[in-house]
Amino acid sequence: MTNLHLNNTKINRILRPVNDLEMGEINIEISNLCLSESDYKKFVSSDILSKYNKLDYIHTKPLEYLTTLSLLDLKEGDKILDAAGGEEAEYIKAVIAVSDFNLIPYCQDSLLDGITRDGIKYIGGSIDAIPLPDNSLDGISCHHSFEHFRDDLDIKFIKEAVRLLRVGKRLVIAPLFLANEYAEIWNSKQIEKYDIETAITIFDNTATFPGWGPYEGFARTYSPAAFRARIIENLPRNCQAQVYKVLVDGKPVPDLKKNYHQPLLNGEMKALVIVKT
Repeated sequence: MTNLHLNNTKINRILRPVNDLEMGEINIEISNLCLSESDYKKFVSSDILSKYNKLDYIHTKPLEYLTTLSLLDLKEGDKILDAAGGEEAEYIKAVIAVSDFNLIPYCQDSLLDGITRDGIKYIGGSIDAIPLPDNSLDGISCHHSFEHFRDDLDIKFIKEAVRLLRVGKRLVIAPLFLANEYAEIWNSKQIEKYDIETAITIFDNTATFPGWGPYEGFARTYSPAAFRARIIENLPRNCQAQVYKVLVDGKPVPDLKKNYHQPLLNGEMKALVIVKT
């Protein structure tokens, strides 16, 4: 269905990215992250990301990676964690490949079991109970996973990340899905309703956005009002939040005519940055 462009049919009728005026409702700082196509091409030239280098367009996945890497501002010896990073740890491997300095990397996922391989520590645990000490990390990334956190795990994950970070260090979540509706989206008929009072429920069995597998099948988008009420107003006191709009050569990304596997709400990529104060 993806090859025929017949996926995401229902959510494409209902959901779209918010515009600049609507984003003002969040009432936090909104900034631009300005990247270039040459930045992207240099990033995907590493062996780890070579499959993306063969494409004639900017693919969403390495763009997410480049976004978090750019916003984390890592330094020699930093301890970093990719949360919900998966068994392949592709992001961590890509960061190591392009960095000119040494890092101490962790990849967390509930499917992992604590082994160390190729200098990367693979740790398990729930996203709201990551088995690392307080104030132990210099950067945390989370790629295309935050929207899949069910029930109140989105709120709990940010609190857990703030616990883990050292003062002045950052959590970067990319992409951040701010849409015209606060929605809980399913591509499986095993539907649960987490925020019954305020979120709409969408079932779309053609949707790629919720993903498939044991920990997918569900995704969430925030309206600006819901994002402010649910995320911003529940932040720990010892942190600050900022939203970045991602631009490449001054233009919003990704190009959904080429990244046609993505729904329309994936347009105009944004990232959430939480800084521990």
